[in-house]
Amino acid sequence: MKITLSLSGGGLRGAAHIGVIKFLEEQGVEVTAVAGSSAGAIVGLFLSAGLKSDEMLDFLKNLERKELFVWATASVGVFSMKRLETKLHDIVNIQSYDALKIPFYTCVTDIDTGEHCYINQGNPIAYTIASSTITPLFEAKNIGEHWYIDGGFSDNLPVKPLKKYKEKNLAININPLRGERLNSFKSLLIRSILIMIRSNSISAKKLSDAYFEIKGVTNMHLFDFSEIDMAYQAGYNEIKEHWGELSEKLGFNHV
Repeated sequence: MKITLSLSGGGLRGAAHIGVIKFLEEQGVEVTAVAGSSAGAIVGLFLSAGLKSDEMLDFLKNLERKELFVWATASVGVFSMKRLETKLHDIVNIQSYDALKIPFYTCVTDIDTGEHCYINQGNPIAYTIASSTITPLFEAKNIGEHWYIDGGFSDNLPVKPLKKYKEKNLAININPLRGERLNSFKSLLIRSILIMIRSNSISAKKLSDAYFEIKGVTNMHLFDFSEIDMAYQAGYNEIKEHWGELSEKLGFNHV
């Protein structure tokens, strides 16, 4: 059983992607190409580099708040992702997309044009960091002559670069909206970001062969370290519950 896989952004809700991948591993499903934005780009990087779901989850659970939220200095942006970039190098240590085990497309947003770019050449770790820079919380990423920000701003669930492959596509969205009190600048900012990135994920429903939204992370904040296990279990349990209908859309004979 072979598919291509598209993974949306969503902060630490990305643990739900890992739960999905765990289930796919158990079913013997082979992912032949992957594309992702933001958190989905990080998980996509791991998958394309050959990491298993247990290794991905260990990385996420061992990540500390101080490694993600580093004060930026002399920069446009509140926080820097330099420590996260170092940790990605430590676990992946790959300098070129060509060295990855399967094709990987990182969605980034060009800050000058506002357009999405599906990157599969250059340094995959640098572009993964660029794809994860939710501005203005995090500083924009400079690569070569370009500045990039979070891929979710232009295409939060990238299916387009995978349409050229013969395998059918499974698209996983981890950004269901929730009702909440907007009683602070932070809550308003996060809500606005979620609405924006959700709206540009609509096309993924039409482009993908099987679209699935993880409902169990609805009440999870983007950066709640205490709910990583909950998000992981939501991804695993929900894909398992709906695998019958999803596998039919993907062209598998469900027994």
